[in-house]
This record gives sequence, structure tokens and C-alpha cells, in this order.
Amino acid sequence: MAQRQYSQAALYRAALRDTRYSSGFGMYPPVAKPSRWKPGAWLVFKFGFVGGLGLFLNVYIMYILTQIHALTGLIATVLGGSFYIVYAIISSQGAVLVNFLLNEALVFRGRKGTAGLLGRFAFFNSIASADLLVRIPILWSFTTFLGIPSLVSNFESILLTFGGRFVISTRKIWPKPAGK
Repeated sequence: MAQRQYSQAALYRAALRDTRYSSGFGMYPPVAKPSRWKPGAWLVFKFGFVGGLGLFLNVYIMYILTQIHALTGLIATVLGGSFYIVYAIISSQGAVLVNFLLNEALVFRGRKGTAGLLGRFAFFNSIASADLLVRIPILWSFTTFLGIPSLVSNFESILLTFGGRFVISTRKIWPKPAGK
């Protein structure tokens, strides 16, 4: 037998009729007790989904750049075989813009904070740029020492730093409003 779902309005009406539910001691009707983990798991899922789109975009931009042989030749004259590092930086910045806009619109829609849109973007971009300081050595090491193709190394370096970006995003860029 399926449990019945109650609307927020029905819970408020029940609370008005029975003072035990509005006493502030966390008493809820048995089927209406909120889960501690669902909101957090849903937030991680949405952040991961947006991050996955950004990851795809990042790798795709890097792939397109590697197909421009004239550009690759020009950069390779300066950096040698490590031209892919420049491509990783360019593709990362493209994905950062899209990720920020999607996070703003889908993941952290109700969390505006005090910094304003440009302030949040500047902070988000600075985190992404700091993330590059960790990712570039991983990318270079995987490609140089392990012989992993640069597109795959870029993908893996992004996955390895996902957790740090999530924690910083939820705590600093889009913090929960006080009291929620």
C-alpha cells in the first residue's frame, strides 16, 4: 500500500488543528517527517548533472581545439608537446561560464546571497581558476608519465576535483540563507 503524500497546505491546516505539530519541537505527522538526506542528495545530483554538462562541454571544446592543426602547430612551437595545457585552460573557461549560468538557474535558484550576480560569477570563476592550478599538474602528469591521451587526462582531472568544487560552491558561492 502506497503512502499518501500531503501537501504543505494540508500540513499547515493539521498544525493549526493540533498544537503538538506547531510546538517547535519537531513533531510531525508520521508520514510527513522530512528526510534529512533528500534535499542534500538532490542538491548533489543537480550539481553533478550541471557539472556533467560542463564536463562534456569542456572536453568537447578541447577536442575541437585539437582539431585546428594550424593553432596546434603554433602553440606547439612555444610549448612543444604540452600544447594541450593551453587547450585545457581555454576549454575550462568556456565550461565555467555555462556551468555558472546553469548552477545559478537550476541548482541554487533560491540562494542569491549578497554578492550579486557579477560578484558570484567572479568568485565562481576564481574557484575554477584555482581548480586549474590543481588540475593542470594532474593533466600533465597523467599525459606525460602515464601516457594517457590528453582528452582523457583532462576528463579524469575534472572528476578528481569535483568534490572540492561542490563544497566551495555550497558553502561560499551559494550559501544557504540563515535560518534554513
